[in-house]
Amino acid sequence: MSMPSHAARRVRPDTGVMLALPLLLYFVVFVLAPQVVLLVMSVRGQDGVLTAANFMRALSDPMTYGVLFGTLRLGAYATAATVLTGFPYALAMAMAGPRLRSGMLLLVILPLLVSAVVRTFGWLVTLGNQGPVNALLLSLGVIDHPIRILFTEYAVVIGLTQIELPMMVLALYTVLSRVDPSLMLASRSLGAGHWRTFLRVLLPLSVPGLIGGSALVFASAVGAFVSQTILGGGGLLYMPMYIYQQSILSQDWGYAAALAVILMVTVSAIIFAGTVLARRSQGYIHG
Repeated sequence: MSMPSHAARRVRPDTGVMLALPLLLYFVVFVLAPQVVLLVMSVRGQDGVLTAANFMRALSDPMTYGVLFGTLRLGAYATAATVLTGFPYALAMAMAGPRLRSGMLLLVILPLLVSAVVRTFGWLVTLGNQGPVNALLLSLGVIDHPIRILFTEYAVVIGLTQIELPMMVLALYTVLSRVDPSLMLASRSLGAGHWRTFLRVLLPLSVPGLIGGSALVFASAVGAFVSQTILGGGGLLYMPMYIYQQSILSQDWGYAAALAVILMVTVSAIIFAGTVLARRSQGYIHG
């Protein structure tokens, strides 16, 4: 067995920095720089002087709070719906055999290959008065006449749940697939039933996946301009459409930028607070 030569080339200390430089450059140009531009636009007046007038106007307008809270509520509903529907599916994937797991994983990934716009228009047809949902309810005798589902918040939540579900399932499956099955067997052997094992063993271990999936779904749902607009119709107003109206229709770019910053900060704060509280409740952070 040959010993390594002293003349062998050693790894330079700054090699890691050089390897990370392209990623850092990409982050600065395409992520950080647009946020800085947005922030500058929000505090810049028509005469070019820095001012907080746009934020004062937005924060003093009751409509801003109404639209913002409605948008956050929509994100919360969509996140809860994806958790309720995605957790059983992700758990079934983790417990299934290799062949069945591959098929279930394919069903999760396939929707990602279709544009969200196409899937949204699919729900536009499905939830219409003459769509399959009303037709099924009529045939089962549940309703006597078509009910209005489309252009309501229910329709937006349904559409967003289907669109965002793959992210939640993949985040949960990544965590659940690493859970040792012997832990659940040990819990059952010690007298715990199915529900107690789920609540005391499996659910705490799945918290990292719940945190990651919920953050992704919530952030994506509150900014889903296309789905909110198409499925919500003109009767529902959410922050992305409100920002669009102020920027494109009213040409009030400073006010629109201030609204965008308010939305961004609020969503970031909610995600951060939820992450900290969830980790503290499960003992990931000791304070």
